Amino acid sequence: MIYPRSVTGSVSTLLVRPLVAALGSANLPAFWRATDLTAELVLDGDARISPAQFCVAWAELIRLTGDPRIALAIADATPAGAFGIVEYVCRSAPTLGDALQQWVRYLNLLDDAVEVGLVREGERAYLRVLRESEAPAPASHELCFALVAKQAKQHAVTPFRITAVELVHAGDPAAYRAWFDAPVTFGAEHTQLVLPATALASPLASSDPALLQILTRAAEELRARAPAPATFVAQVARVLADSLRSDEASIGQVAKRLGMTERSLQRRLKDEHTSFNAVREDVRKQLARRYLDDKLAIAEISFLLGFSEPSAFFRAFKRWTGMTPLEARGR
Repeated sequence: MIYPRSVTGSVSTLLVRPLVAALGSANLPAFWRATDLTAELVLDGDARISPAQFCVAWAELIRLTGDPRIALAIADATPAGAFGIVEYVCRSAPTLGDALQQWVRYLNLLDDAVEVGLVREGERAYLRVLRESEAPAPASHELCFALVAKQAKQHAVTPFRITAVELVHAGDPAAYRAWFDAPVTFGAEHTQLVLPATALASPLASSDPALLQILTRAAEELRARAPAPATFVAQVARVLADSLRSDEASIGQVAKRLGMTERSLQRRLKDEHTSFNAVREDVRKQLARRYLDDKLAIAEISFLLGFSEPSAFFRAFKRWTGMTPLEARGR
């Protein structure tokens, strides 16, 4: 399957894991085929996928289970901590309003194709989708709002009720009204969770100022980095960077690490207008520059990049840059 290259942003595989858990083993082969994902990729906590793949994943989940309201079941079944540092930062915040602000700030660590804001207007507060993904996954918003409502009611010291749930996409509100214990509107102007503004000041029982300081520092470091590309090329490059030194950088070994056949790997790279050899060469080139900057010995760099001997590394480096490694280091 070829995914649109125009779709921007990327989605952490942490957001795919609850979908896989909800599928059941019998449906997994069809799910992997339709989405071009693999179990190995989903289990990689650092991996990211394209918004289009995320959209297809949700569509396939609903098709395979036959349950258009599967997001509510996932919200009930998702264990604490499933969304990593973003979830823990929110739970450690002093108030519900602070927690939602943290969610808005660090959402890009999980999904940078969507932008969400916390808007306060009079007696109401809105957790609102400000920018939708170019490949929307409507049920993902249902799950997000369900999880926020569940966590808020569980941890807020002051009891409150959700004011309303409003969703742009179509659906049957009956089951949602019962789950949220609030009015639910489909075909609304905005996709948003509506709360009483007074609820934002409610302290959280899970608040931990010392832990929040540590987690916020870590989250800021992650946020400061450029978002990891969602391309398959990036996934292959990351595996190659880990494999070069152990002589496991062949296409067969990399395909095995990604849980797919060599043919599938070649097809996916061709979809992104490149090849395995080109990606491997680019990874070697980038690592070579880094190792030279780190003042590693030429023989050591040659070994780390998987070259049979230093002379092979010299020839490759001159082909890449027009100069030898020693000349590059001198500059």
